[in-house]
Amino acid sequence: MSTPLTLIDFYKADHRSQYPKGTTTVFSNWTPRKSRIDDIDSVVFFGLQYFVKEYLIKQWNRDFFDRPKYEVVERYARRMRNAGISIEVDHIEDLHDLGYLPIEVWALPEGTNTPIGVPMFVVWNTMPEFFWITNYLETSLSSVIWGPSTSATIARKYRRILDHWIEATGGDPNFVDWQGHDFSYRGMYGSEAAMLSGGGHLLSFTGTDTVPAIDFLEDYYGANSDEDLVGGSVPATEHSVMCMGTKEDEIETFHRLITELYPSGIVSIVSDTWDYWKVWTEFLPELREDILSRDGVVTIRPDSGDPVKILVGDPDAPVGSRPTRGHMSWRGKYLAEPSTPRASKSSTLTST
Repeated sequence: MSTPLTLIDFYKADHRSQYPKGTTTVFSNWTPRKSRIDDIDSVVFFGLQYFVKEYLIKQWNRDFFDRPKYEVVERYARRMRNAGISIEVDHIEDLHDLGYLPIEVWALPEGTNTPIGVPMFVVWNTMPEFFWITNYLETSLSSVIWGPSTSATIARKYRRILDHWIEATGGDPNFVDWQGHDFSYRGMYGSEAAMLSGGGHLLSFTGTDTVPAIDFLEDYYGANSDEDLVGGSVPATEHSVMCMGTKEDEIETFHRLITELYPSGIVSIVSDTWDYWKVWTEFLPELREDILSRDGVVTIRPDSGDPVKILVGDPDAPVGSRPTRGHMSWRGKYLAEPSTPRASKSSTLTST
């Protein structure tokens, strides 16, 4: 288990002796220097408050200042010694004796969309003998903050795209809150990454399945899900649910979900466990009355395949097959032109 002293690149350890003699202050800025993504010329600043509370306060106190000096100093010296780095540890002992990190941080408000080249925050040491601590913290700062800032920036870009097209097509602007739904947890490098990235995503959207992201915003940013909708989701199936109902009786699984388990509200059903096109062209017409009599939305969800081909058609599919026409054509044929009028106007069927 690392301690705050070892949350560094090795080369940070001896920068103290490399600075010019007489150095008393190191003043550093945290600035987005460039973007590798077209049309992004600014970065959403997010994650510093978490870093300050979790790392600079909680972890430095728990794992350094509140532990015996001989223990933390020897642990640090051993790590350096065994890696072939020979340094003195007097400055580490002095820092432990001080009992706190002598640094000051000034920052823009988190959530600020910061132009490339503008500092998001600055940090410097407040005591001359600890000039080395400023940039000693850079590695862990970078590790923690760039991730949520990047996710918040990408989410903002998605939000602007969706806002543009919802206006252009006359859709409901409130729906955009849920269109950029975050399902990234399982693809992240650990739960902290999921929490940080999911928190950044929620700056632009409401829909999320990353539960720790909501805990994160409450614990570190003062959000309150009792008073505001911080993030939310809907009942949804996965392939294991559909498989357990068996392939031969898949339509009955749909029927039970729509009429018994979730007779109202939103339910999202993964529909490509076996044959997505069969669901659209056979199951849904048969279940039409059940779907349209509900007060709520049934979402039919493909979880695999090329989304463009699923939507508009696959030119490489066998000629005349259902995939060649794509989802939009089948939806129009089987659902947009009902053969008989429906009494209920509130029910909806969508695909994601």
